[in-house]
Amino acid sequence: MNRKSLEITTGAMSTAIFGALMLLNRQTGSLFEGFFVFLYPIPLAAYSAMYGIRSGLPALAAMSLLSFLFGDFTSIFYAVAQALIGLVFGGCLYHKVDMTKTLFAVMLMSAVENLLDIVVLGFLYGVDLNQQTAEMRDVLNTAFEQVGQAVPSGMFSDNYIKQLIIVSMIVAGILQGFLVYEISLQILRRLRFPVQKPKSVYLYMPPKMSGYIAALAYFFYNLRMVQPLDNELLQNVALTVGMLGYMYLICFGIIGLTLILGIYFPRLRVLRVVIALLGMFVVPMAEMVLGFFYISTSYHERLLEAREQRTS
Repeated sequence: MNRKSLEITTGAMSTAIFGALMLLNRQTGSLFEGFFVFLYPIPLAAYSAMYGIRSGLPALAAMSLLSFLFGDFTSIFYAVAQALIGLVFGGCLYHKVDMTKTLFAVMLMSAVENLLDIVVLGFLYGVDLNQQTAEMRDVLNTAFEQVGQAVPSGMFSDNYIKQLIIVSMIVAGILQGFLVYEISLQILRRLRFPVQKPKSVYLYMPPKMSGYIAALAYFFYNLRMVQPLDNELLQNVALTVGMLGYMYLICFGIIGLTLILGIYFPRLRVLRVVIALLGMFVVPMAEMVLGFFYISTSYHERLLEAREQRTS
């Protein structure tokens, strides 16, 4: 069998596996859809890891058609989005992209997928961010009433609840992307795919301009919170992009703080990660500013030099 025939056969097998997952999800009434989300990327990730992104595009198109046959609107969105993540993930493996960059790409795409969920639900079912905010406020009010306490005045404003919803979806997307990356990587290694070893996350150098873009997005987010747009869809998109920029800076702030604690307090070990994560909730603005300097200035390089001096 020549290479072209083998490529077509492998693509057909990957598409069939994806279709079987979609069919099984439908037969179980989407009961295990939360579990299948972590499996949808694997067939296309394996295929594009062997033949590249360009060869994986026809397989992605075939998988998208199968999702329309076997899924409803929600499952179609999740299945196609996860298949796209698998395509990019496998393409990064095919081109031997640095594993840290691959991890960030998967986590970023998963976070964007979760945020687009707000827009998609609003478009398909009319469940916009304002409605979700009202529902969460009712839940919080009910919870306070059950314990016999009044809701503190101004504690759960609409803006605060919107921030809470968007941040939680971004964090959930990041964690989901990390799990997708790890599960897919372990399965590909079990199947003896040539997967390069990851390097330290501290050695990853994000584009300096991305820090300015993220900060600008967060600035417009705050502006739209004070002066909302008349168009609800554009308002949701503006809030989504702004919070994505916010979490981008926060993530690198966590990495930067972990690196700083590792340099000056090496005995903390695992505790430094806990401290950095707690900082996201206690002093989020400080970590966001640290993330900006970590990305867009030479502070990152100076930290790496300090760590090298400490270890030498």
